Amino acid sequence: MKSGVYTDIICKGFCKYYKEGKEEFHCGGYTFLRDNFTHQELKSMLDLSKPQKDMKYEIPAENKELTDLVCRKCDFFTDECDYTDNRSGPPCGGYVIISLLCG
Repeated sequence: MKSGVYTDIICKGFCKYYKEGKEEFHCGGYTFLRDNFTHQELKSMLDLSKPQKDMKYEIPAENKELTDLVCRKCDFFTDECDYTDNRSGPPCGGYVIISLLCG
């Protein structure tokens, strides 16, 4: 189950796929960020003063280490991930945040 504060930061803030009411599913990036950072740490590392979901950003280059660390543990990896399957869609919010933090 998702935590409201992490959902606000990761999903509502950065994920183009986020749909209200789907809190039982979450991406591998969400799990990684939730398990490794407090919500205060995430807020302090990210510029949350403007909506991020609509912001234009360069889709991160394919990163095998990040895919292995994050994507392979994702609820959507096996059948719904356009990014890891064929890069036809943007990555999830968790992947975007981790890519931004890795800079």
